[in-house]
Amino acid sequence: SALRDQARIAVTRLPYHQRGIVCAVTHERPHHNRALEHFLPAGPFAQLPMAPTAGHANLSAIVWSEDEGVAQRMAALPDAAFAHEIQRRMGDWLGRVTPVGRRWTYPLSAQYAQRYFDTRLALVGDSAHGIHPIAGQGLNLGFRDVTALSDLLIAAHERGEDLGGPQVLRRYQARCRPANMLMLAATDMLERLFGNDNPLLRGARDVGLAAVHRMPALRRAFVRHAMGL
Repeated sequence: SALRDQARIAVTRLPYHQRGIVCAVTHERPHHNRALEHFLPAGPFAQLPMAPTAGHANLSAIVWSEDEGVAQRMAALPDAAFAHEIQRRMGDWLGRVTPVGRRWTYPLSAQYAQRYFDTRLALVGDSAHGIHPIAGQGLNLGFRDVTALSDLLIAAHERGEDLGGPQVLRRYQARCRPANMLMLAATDMLERLFGNDNPLLRGARDVGLAAVHRMPALRRAFVRHAMGL
């Protein structure tokens, strides 16, 4: 954030030495609005349903984490070889996949601003925080920042307060930063947990995921939280 840098707000960064690969694929069978995520040794691999387009009835996004060197090589593969690597990770539940459009890679890291405001300035979304995409919560955190700041500004206006004053901005920071830091810590822990191939940790992961799968109420709670509800 250029404004954050101009305000000299310090940022702490946690590099993961991984890159995300993002692309779109078509597939033979409809996704029925279902998403898939595999936790692989190098990082998570996710298939996310997309709306159909004029040229593609069955379309999904792929968000995929790999070690830096591997990600660069994967992104440079010819389409057929790239599709094979996606298929190996995704399986065949949607049938044969075909990459379409551009591929992007970007470095994965977590970051957080030491404070969320300066003189008549509020940091919102990625300017205030960034988290590992393992839980798919980065965008939701930004929406929650916007909602919280909007509510506080409306209330401050009704009380006749200075909307850009430090009292209002401190309330925004107090409302959002603790929850955002908790989510950052949780996603960092998940990345380290699922990225560790220690047999004991792998066994604990399997038991935990199996327990969630067998408890519908807990599973629904996870889904609702992931949807930001």
